Amino acid sequence: MATPDLLNPWQILTLFAFLLGLGLLWYYVQRNKSGLARRMGQHRRIKVTEVAALSPTDRAMILTVDSREFLVLRAKGSAPVVTELTQGAA
Repeated sequence: MATPDLLNPWQILTLFAFLLGLGLLWYYVQRNKSGLARRMGQHRRIKVTEVAALSPTDRAMILTVDSREFLVLRAKGSAPVVTELTQGAA
């Protein structure tokens, strides 16, 4: 009685081709990561402009949403407070 092969040559070739393609994709991303990051971030509407730690558990963040800025205060144990920043505020 003949025993079937666990891996035939086509399976090995397919695995090799997949790993080669994955390696080439990784190489392309590594060489072009700054340009790719810039292109991918173009259409984002929400950007974190600045984050400041007020304490180990509290944060103040400035978010830019569609060219409007918001101050977000986040404290442990309470809901975040969101306030829109206006141009005249100092």
